[in-house]
Amino acid sequence: MIKENIQIFNTSDELSENFTKFLQNLLSVYPHINISLSGGSTPKQLFNYWSQNNKQNLKLDWGRITFYWGDERCVPPDNEMSNYGMTEKYLFKNIHQIQNQNIHRIQGENDPTIEAQRYAKLLNSNLAVYKNTPCFELILLGMGDDGHTASIFPDQMNLWNSENDCVVAKHPETGMQRISLSGKVINNAQHVAFLVTGKDKAEKVSEIIKNRSASETLYPAAKVNPSNGFLYWFLDKESAKLL
Repeated sequence: MIKENIQIFNTSDELSENFTKFLQNLLSVYPHINISLSGGSTPKQLFNYWSQNNKQNLKLDWGRITFYWGDERCVPPDNEMSNYGMTEKYLFKNIHQIQNQNIHRIQGENDPTIEAQRYAKLLNSNLAVYKNTPCFELILLGMGDDGHTASIFPDQMNLWNSENDCVVAKHPETGMQRISLSGKVINNAQHVAFLVTGKDKAEKVSEIIKNRSASETLYPAAKVNPSNGFLYWFLDKESAKLL
């Protein structure tokens, strides 16, 4: 049975504040946290919040956090569509306590198949391995209004069940290739947190949370169920309005 915690906040700042408290609590338990980041507007808001509040009461020990990514578009890091590039602009450039050796980006400019293999090897070398699969302390996920998560889309559900740790996906409309963690890595994490904001996500949020068993065949986001960990939803009131 899924171990799930749902929290709803009035604003994106409240969401960011409470997610930060959640991360602080994890740092009180773990000596070091390997975190997988996501792209999108909600993480951008979180990174802005961290950057703006870092010199005040944020109280995050950045030296004990190592950053990875759950997915990346196959573009160079200076491309405006790069998840890494967004994180560098809104977080890394603003918080100088984050050291380069604690940042492990997916190299979207490289051949996708070779890069997926390289990144999988990196994860297996750097992270604890449980059941022959890398185990993150924390994975952040967003969710598209089509129910996709990481870069696994509803028309490519087979990638979720891949035996590989990292897979090469393709955007169903643009055809742009992306590198993504597979479902077995996501569900092997100790903590997985969805960060979702906006009314355009409300329908899928409601459908997945209220009727997960039926949704699992339709949406990758519904297949997130950490086998030995916990799932958290950090929602704003717009994305949660149909719950």
